[in-house]
This record gives sequence, structure tokens and C-alpha cells, in this order.
Amino acid sequence: MRAKSELCSFGLGVLLLGAGGACSSSGAGGGPAASTAGVAGISGGGASGTAATAGTNSGGTSANSGTNSGGTSAGAGTNSAGAGGTSRAGAASGGAAGSEADAYDAAVLADHPVAFWAMNQSPASEPDLTGNGHNGSYLGRPTPVAHLPNGDLVVVFDGAQQYLTVASSAAFSIPTTGNLVWEAWLRPDVLQFPHDDGTSGYVDWLGKCENYSPTCEWEARLYDLNTKETPNRPNRLSAYVFNPSAGLGSAADWQPSAGLIAAGSWYHVVGQYTTLTQPADCVNTAAAPGSIDIWVNGVKWNHASHGQTGCMSQYNVVPKANGSALDIGTMSKESFFLGAIGKVAIYDHLLSQVQIANHYGTMTGKAPSGSCADTCSF
Repeated sequence: MRAKSELCSFGLGVLLLGAGGACSSSGAGGGPAASTAGVAGISGGGASGTAATAGTNSGGTSANSGTNSGGTSAGAGTNSAGAGGTSRAGAASGGAAGSEADAYDAAVLADHPVAFWAMNQSPASEPDLTGNGHNGSYLGRPTPVAHLPNGDLVVVFDGAQQYLTVASSAAFSIPTTGNLVWEAWLRPDVLQFPHDDGTSGYVDWLGKCENYSPTCEWEARLYDLNTKETPNRPNRLSAYVFNPSAGLGSAADWQPSAGLIAAGSWYHVVGQYTTLTQPADCVNTAAAPGSIDIWVNGVKWNHASHGQTGCMSQYNVVPKANGSALDIGTMSKESFFLGAIGKVAIYDHLLSQVQIANHYGTMTGKAPSGSCADTCSF
């Protein structure tokens, strides 16, 4: 199926709050956790890299409808360092007396996440700032040396073996309430990852699918600049969801225009899943209800331009709560993210466009703005 697309470009505004334009990617996406080559432009990702048939990608990336959908997130700017201040988690942070860092944490906590990690306590245990007790443990001792746009310190992962792991909880599973949202600030330090999946060309930088079958649930993915997929999916950001057996997954894809994603820049990425509602054009929803959405820097992708991409039913995914750990910096310890990750939050309810824009604006002092077609521009 060939998806339609609309022209898109966007820049950074100056208001604190603002609804971002809908960013569309020109492809149908479904990606596996262990991918294989895609065909005919419709992606299906599989956590176990099943073979693609009838023009469906079985690799772990979402496919375009014949063209790459551009759409990368706009950087919130380069790293900003500063002296003074402490973050809510107690690590030194830049900014004026820590007020900006405190404001961001307060904005997130006001929206009632079930877990929230500042990502600045390595090598010690990373505390869950919600008080719900979902503390994480670091593997490989990453160092908190990167400054978020508000000056707060966060860890930098080496892209080879370092990650944070959090014990499984029903609070991290979609079926518990029918809704799940993950949110994070991401700074890739390279655009071609040295320890990618080895098949399609991506890293899983967050997920709950550590051992694939039979406990796979969901993941966040960032593609290399030059992937092994045809057509290429340069630095695409995706939110995937899987059946417990892994295999092909349904996804929402945020595809950047050429050169939009920059190494060393910060991106605010939000992935959202629900089994309670779906767009009217989703098919077979009686068997596999629900949908997936993704935002980058407050700009939402545009499902309407991409057929069945974004529908749980695209690959008949019915999420189940299982016992996989939640990992940050990797998902299955097969690919590893090289760069900084900070302020990771999990919600058991949906966030509104206003809430997402508020988080982005509180961190950067800017409002999301822009538009998309086959590719997106800030």
C-alpha cells in the first residue's frame, strides 16, 4: 500500500506552550525486534526477524510506502552547560540555582507518571522520582556528564555495553490500563551506530522486550543514517509494539528530512499506545484494537497520511503484560545507543498535545512548531 503524505517544515517558536503541527512519515511502519529486509514499502518489524512475504518488511524497522518519510526531530539545541543548581535527583546540574531543572521535573510529575528517572545517578541506583519504587540499576557504569538544554546532568552511554535496567512491573505494560506512554530526552552522539542490530541498521534505545519471545511488549527505536533497508530510513524514530512472540510489530514512525538530525543535539521523543481507541480507517479492529502515535520535539506524526501504519491491527498486535525488564540504552542487549538519555518517564494514561508541548517548552523555553510531508523540517 502506498501512503499519501503532506508537505512539512517546521521551526522553533518562542511561546512556552503550543500545539505542534502533525508530522507525517511517508511509509507504513511495523518493525521487528530482530529485523529482516523489507519489501514493497510496507513495514512489519519482527522481534525475531521473521521472513517477509507478500511485500511486507519483516525486519525490525518500519517501512515506507515506497519513499522515505523524512521527519526527524528538531534538536532542542546543543548541550548547554552551566554552574550551580541541583536536580531533583540530587546530581549537580547547570542553570540558575537549579530552577529550570526543578521546573521540568515538576512539570512531568504534575502529569502523574508511574515512573520517572532523571538518569544522573550512575553508578549508584537510579531512583524513581515518583516515589513508586521503580528504581533502576546501571550496567557498565555510564558517567553523568551531558547537560540537557536546561543544564541538568544526565548519563552518556558508550554504545557498546552500558544501559539501565528496571525490574518488570505491570505499570509498564499496555494492557494494565489500556494506555501507555514513554517519554525521554535523547542526544545521539553519532548518526551511524557502531553497535546497531546488525541486520537493518537501528538501535533499540528503550524497551520492554529483553528476551524477545515469549515476553516481548514494546520498544523505542532510532535508525542509522544509512540503513540496510530499501528505501533507506535515515535516522527515523519509531514507537513499536509486539505480540508476546515478537515477530512483526506495529508502529508509528517519525521520519526526518535529510540532514535534520544532528549528532550532539537534543530531541524530545514521546511514544504513545492505546488499545481503547483507534483511527476510523484502521481495519480488523475487533481482533486487534488500538493505535500508536509518536511526537518529536512536540510535533506529532500524521497517521492520516499513512494507511494502516499506526494501527495495532496492521500486524494484528494484541499486547500482553509479561515479565520482561524495562531497559534504557538498549532493549535486548543486541544493539546499544551511543549518546545521552535523560528524563525518562512512563505513564499509564495518555498525554495531551498541550502536556507534551508544555514539557518541551519547559525544558527549552520554546514552543514546538512545524509541518511535514514526505520529510519533516524544523
